[in-house]
Amino acid sequence: MKIASIQQICKGAKRIELFSAPSSSVQWISEGGAFYPLYNLPQLEQENVFTMFDIPEDKQNKIRFEHKFTLPQAICFEDHTNGETLLELGSISVYTRGQVLLPLKTSLGIVYINQKYLAPFKDSKNGVTLHERITPNGAVYIAAKEGFLLTGIILPLDVITKGFVDELESIYKLSAVAAENKKFCRDGVEEPEQMNLDDSIE
Repeated sequence: MKIASIQQICKGAKRIELFSAPSSSVQWISEGGAFYPLYNLPQLEQENVFTMFDIPEDKQNKIRFEHKFTLPQAICFEDHTNGETLLELGSISVYTRGQVLLPLKTSLGIVYINQKYLAPFKDSKNGVTLHERITPNGAVYIAAKEGFLLTGIILPLDVITKGFVDELESIYKLSAVAAENKKFCRDGVEEPEQMNLDDSIE
């Protein structure tokens, strides 16, 4: 796992939460939207985290730091839980509000996660898989796993509003019109081609 990517996520949010729960054999770190286990590291305190994240003393007061001793009760931090479902990443992402969102098809409909939360897994030898988990209150969250080992928890973004859905519907309708004008729909497995204006001029 790339600690540098976790650093960027936390520093960008100006928030660091360190979890040292007695019920967990490993510490977890978060900025509120994703949680990452700190495997193969000694027990950390605030000073160690600031050093590891290369945050100089004169900038530490700009970072909201919390050391918590219980993990969020609604989330399962075990490597496996009953009822979790393997998910597939789609081939389309959505850019909105300065963020790249990845849609995931879950049992409760589409949820969106911020693409940046996958950055810490880029050095994974075998890649990670994403799994749907559901809180006791019925909310979906995402477990990232490398093999059978839990390597992260990602919370979906609450971006689905009427305006958001209307915008997606408009894009769909206009795409369908464009496809009809071309008399075919391109197979999704093909690479997109750059349009050449000269080709369309008779």
